[in-house]
Amino acid sequence: MNSMRQLILLIFLIILPLPASAVILEQAPLDGGDGSLSVGPSGIQIATDDFQFANTIQLTNIRWWGSYDPAAPVTESFTVRLFADDGSGNPETNAFFETTFAGNGDSSGGLVDLFGGTVYQYDLGVNQLLQGGADYYLSVFNNDGAQDWYWLESATGNNTGWSRAADGDFWNFDASTLNMSFQLTADIVDIPEPATLLLTIAPLLWLIGSRRRR
Repeated sequence: MNSMRQLILLIFLIILPLPASAVILEQAPLDGGDGSLSVGPSGIQIATDDFQFANTIQLTNIRWWGSYDPAAPVTESFTVRLFADDGSGNPETNAFFETTFAGNGDSSGGLVDLFGGTVYQYDLGVNQLLQGGADYYLSVFNNDGAQDWYWLESATGNNTGWSRAADGDFWNFDASTLNMSFQLTADIVDIPEPATLLLTIAPLLWLIGSRRRR
């Protein structure tokens, strides 16, 4: 009986997906780089170049970098959104995911922007499923209308971006938009293919059945 329980436990562990947290996409911040103004909800909003993943992932953290002109407010506030593709290679008008960051950025990285301004790093914990093979777009804008916030550029990316003036507007492809700096962390779940799973557990199931007949 004890052996039977061990076999059942082994099958359960084979079937059970084991998540592993990892950085799945990063456009690293460029020290001394320029930035794109992103303030809202009415002002100017920026959306990153589109990205996709081969497999479905559980997004757990969004990180981005930026600086202020003239200086950071006492308490910072950002709207963070994810958009799906509208079918023609642009972000949809309305986001399918939206949340708010409230607090303060981290300046301990020692990065500065093109004009010597302090660059802040922001981390936001999330819990959002993203389907593999689908195109997504990230948008971040500062909620303080009295402060100009600039999303720091990255040296990597595909040199595409979108902008709009306010919520509800259609996105415009903007060739002048920089590659924005951001990092995505997710739980990657290794789910066996059905055929592979069947080949793996079939001998164990046969062994359980043979032990019962005895």
